[in-house]
Amino acid sequence: MVSAGEFFLAVDDASAARVGPRKRHDFPAVPCDGFYPDDAVLSWETLLTGRPASPLRDVVPMANDGFTVFAVPEPLCRALAGAERDQLRTTGIAWAASASEPDNEISPDRAVDLLERLSALANSRAEKGLSLYCWYFAP
Repeated sequence: MVSAGEFFLAVDDASAARVGPRKRHDFPAVPCDGFYPDDAVLSWETLLTGRPASPLRDVVPMANDGFTVFAVPEPLCRALAGAERDQLRTTGIAWAASASEPDNEISPDRAVDLLERLSALANSRAEKGLSLYCWYFAP
């Protein structure tokens, strides 16, 4: 199970690669734990766009230590930034219902809250000219 992680904004891949557990940073971020964000991102993109999800691009590939950093695909960034509250709610509820593995469960309320916060982060990303990334640690 994911014990720690966050979606965050960074200037570039090199900056994103320096983020992780117990590493302080000043990037705008939304914490995530208790589910696998890489799986979630794929589901969200499909649910929000109605198209197959884009492949994820690793910034720090996962090794035996359980740590990874990946770039959130641009189609999902645009979809999150442009989504209305009802669409985020519908997506969050659908995702929570589908995330039913024992180590990958999330309540509908938490799913909707997370997507609303990520939508705000995606909007600020565009305004600031930054990219959206995610790191997580799953020992």
